[in-house]
Amino acid sequence: MFDPKKPYYDLPLLPPDQPLESIELFKALVPAAEALAQLSATAEHLPNQAALYQSVILLEAKASSEIEQVVTTDGKLFGSESPQKAIDPMTKEVHRYREAIHHAWHAEKPLCTNIMEDICSIIRNKPVKVRKVPGTALKQTTGQIVYTPPDGEKLLRDLLDNLFVWMNKDDQIHPIIKAAIAHYQFESIHPFTDGNGRSGRIMIVLYLVEQKLLKAPVLFLSGEILKDREIYYKLLQSTHESNNFIPYLIWFIELMHRASLRSTIRANKVRLAMQKVKNAIRELDPHMYSQDLVNVLFRGPIVFANHLVGHGIAGSLSTAHAYLKKLESAGLIVRSQELYNRKVGYINGSLLDALSDEVDLS
Repeated sequence: MFDPKKPYYDLPLLPPDQPLESIELFKALVPAAEALAQLSATAEHLPNQAALYQSVILLEAKASSEIEQVVTTDGKLFGSESPQKAIDPMTKEVHRYREAIHHAWHAEKPLCTNIMEDICSIIRNKPVKVRKVPGTALKQTTGQIVYTPPDGEKLLRDLLDNLFVWMNKDDQIHPIIKAAIAHYQFESIHPFTDGNGRSGRIMIVLYLVEQKLLKAPVLFLSGEILKDREIYYKLLQSTHESNNFIPYLIWFIELMHRASLRSTIRANKVRLAMQKVKNAIRELDPHMYSQDLVNVLFRGPIVFANHLVGHGIAGSLSTAHAYLKKLESAGLIVRSQELYNRKVGYINGSLLDALSDEVDLS
């Protein structure tokens, strides 16, 4: 019998013992799968997907970290380019989340225990392995224990092996359903002393990419979980108690549906904004125009002169500043009133408008 105060040694192996078929589940799955496919197609037709996923990954990192009480501002986040250049520990931690996604995305091997250890190590900025220490328990803010994961390194590694073999198995279970169950199982195993939530949310999006439901990690999922955080925790808990996946699966799939729809709207806004700026630069100065310049302007809502130099658009910082001032005079970007790491930044208002529901630089 499940007892939240005792290690859950009886956590069932995958696949789940119950049938994963119901009318309610099917009704939720069909529109979610269609919305995810539409998102992937929309993002793929962007002139440069980096214009979308660079910003989305940072937004995902910010929201996922906020779920774990790691909070920063959009100005600090987009105004710094890496953990090393971030001005405070929490902003550094959010940047490391982005680095973890990039690392695992380009690892060129299926999700596995080693990849998840790498992800958690980057997030926490130190080597992380499957935990050996006992006594891990999840508590509410009141201090009440709501779940105690299993203990013992061998058992945890065996449970993870079972999880990833099942995830990578070719069967008839839809990848969206698998992603939901895999996330539940990973959080239930709770293999690390810290960083499980963020690692597990990264795993969801990377699995959808791995299964070719997405071409790039452009799904902003943690933002939806953040809005529904209390229900998310309650459903994880009720699934532990009942071992009935259906209510959790329906909620998760509906959440993915909402996230896909919102992400598609965002992708279309970014695409239209890029086209508008592209045409304006061509008209302003055909010699200055290049697709690379447009791409750099849309890698994030704040652009710096060194970005133009680093991508070979300008040969020197002085030339880069001249380009940016010309774009500013044309009203395509606005010089920020704030210095970022003692550097002048320019705000791309078109991209900011496209991300207006998620980004606040005021």
